[in-house]
Amino acid sequence: MKGQTAGISATALLALLLLSIPTVQAAPPPVSEVSIDGDVDLNNRVRYAFQTVPEAVKYDIYYSTETFSNLTEIVPTTSSVAGFPDAWITVSEEPADDPSIQETLKFFRCWWSLNPIPDSLAADFQAEEVWLEPTFSVGMPVIPPDAISVVCDLPGIVRGQEVYVATVAIGEDGSSVDEGLEVLSAITTAESERPPDPDMTPVYIAIGVIVGGLCLTAIVLYFLSPSRRERSGYLFVLPAILLLATLTFYPVGYGIYLSFTDESAENYGEGEFVGLDNYELLFSDERDYDGDGDPGFWRTFTFTLIWTFGCVIMHMLLGVLFAMLLESGIIGKVAWRTILLIPWAVPGYISVIMWRGMLNRFGWVNGILTSDIDYLGLDNWAKFSVIFVNIWMGFSFMTMTTSGALAGIPRDMYEAANIDGVGRYHRFRYLTLPQLMPALVPLSLLGMIWTFNLFHVIFLMTGGGPDRFYGEPGVTDILVTFVYDVAFIDGEYGLGAAWSVIIFLMLIVFSTAYLVVTKAGEVDG
Repeated sequence: MKGQTAGISATALLALLLLSIPTVQAAPPPVSEVSIDGDVDLNNRVRYAFQTVPEAVKYDIYYSTETFSNLTEIVPTTSSVAGFPDAWITVSEEPADDPSIQETLKFFRCWWSLNPIPDSLAADFQAEEVWLEPTFSVGMPVIPPDAISVVCDLPGIVRGQEVYVATVAIGEDGSSVDEGLEVLSAITTAESERPPDPDMTPVYIAIGVIVGGLCLTAIVLYFLSPSRRERSGYLFVLPAILLLATLTFYPVGYGIYLSFTDESAENYGEGEFVGLDNYELLFSDERDYDGDGDPGFWRTFTFTLIWTFGCVIMHMLLGVLFAMLLESGIIGKVAWRTILLIPWAVPGYISVIMWRGMLNRFGWVNGILTSDIDYLGLDNWAKFSVIFVNIWMGFSFMTMTTSGALAGIPRDMYEAANIDGVGRYHRFRYLTLPQLMPALVPLSLLGMIWTFNLFHVIFLMTGGGPDRFYGEPGVTDILVTFVYDVAFIDGEYGLGAAWSVIIFLMLIVFSTAYLVVTKAGEVDG
């Protein structure tokens, strides 16, 4: 196909990766080789160029592991979804959002021009002023209607595997606006560049300072101790303290330091000190993509509190209730203990995956209830589902520990209460509950800390979704799951560390306040 009126013409394919010379094959045989600079790209990519078609509002790009003459013959690659394009380019007179805001949403690089496709697709062709970068919407490029040529670096090409690529121009009615389909093939043998090893010197220095400081403290305490017995005690606990300091104190300290830098996946090891910028960004409008005045922090914080207190309160209530039933002389006590222990005995990851399958729209729960509720896709139902699953997984542990505490209460206290005619409620309120407090307070405190930072339930159940807007927390995201997205999906390590420091401070405040209010579970008299 030649020119705009002849349809889509894929004129060049090349395999792209760091300092490689890929081979592009069209069918029939002509082969062209182009060398490009891959310094800005660490993934296998194919450079693909085509001319636009009049009346097209979208260009769908398809990959196939075998050659094809129509879309029904496509054999999807391992990264493809059957029946869906691997990438697309939208044609619109209205530009997408501010490119600087959408920087992390560029799924592949692209350029457009009012000139024909260049003779060479070398890496420096886009330096010419006639080649412009598009804006992006939902990660995909948006080009103006007057664009004549488009060049893209398509991702997802597996090294050593031949891939066939074709573009389909789509009109306003959703059908193809050209009759032909030209398929080109490409294969890349380029190796991904291994990033340089990070400088570990600061890590060794920090660990050395911690270990040295603790050893010095231990030596001072050793010589200040009045007795040989106390001196031996310090020597015995020193290895454990050193190990704890290395595995706990250093990561915490490094995380705090990281929160004051702009460290990211792009400049790993070269982050610069930015002061409180990351903390300001948590509350700034710069990350408020949906324009509701909240970049997601307060909404996530609110659900984190609902998630934490809802789960812990129900754990405590159900734990005490079932423990009281077990200690009431119920028939088959051993069997009931075994049954109640199952939710806690089953590995958490298996339990979550099991519940995710049962709560699926086509799962067992809807089948039993003869309903059609998307428990994991609707906002309120998704919140209820993750809380319910975590309650189910945790109440049995609280039951067993509370049951053990009940067994330790002297029986003669209940006998004296029965002789005095004390009712069941008053026995529980003034006898059982005070005796349980030394066990319930630390259990509930640990439960709050565990639940506040519990990652796998939400991550495996909903992934934090349903998503409200790209770049902001999902409906079921809690602070720790969104920190994961920020740090390891977006690659913003400094910002993720700032979130982690906020979580750390919150837990310190909550724990201290809780212990003060409950007086650490001490029993008067």
